[in-house]
Amino acid sequence: MPAYSSHKLQPLDVGCFRALKRSYGKEIEGLIRAYITHISKEDFFPAFYIAHLESITKSNIKGGFRGAGLVLYNPDYIILRLDAKLYAPTLPLTPVGLLSIWESKTSNNPCKA
Repeated sequence: MPAYSSHKLQPLDVGCFRALKRSYGKEIEGLIRAYITHISKEDFFPAFYIAHLESITKSNIKGGFRGAGLVLYNPDYIILRLDAKLYAPTLPLTPVGLLSIWESKTSNNPCKA
């Protein structure tokens, strides 16, 4: 896996697990406020279950894939995310007087040719 690419290659990290970590943190903060300083298995599972229900949702899963740019066949979405800029070549700027009007040196009658 290339460096600094997990946000593109692991969409559930973007959409679900970040939300799960945040939600679980809130549940543990509630236990700490209730003066529970040691988290046992009996405390962990209910807190994790609530956090899981809040964060692992269909919309978060889809959002993770969308955030990573992995959208199923939606060309409009991909085209809008491209950073394409139209480029029109321009003539180089030259000082006035050095640029003379180009004249064709090809003869225009068959006898001179």
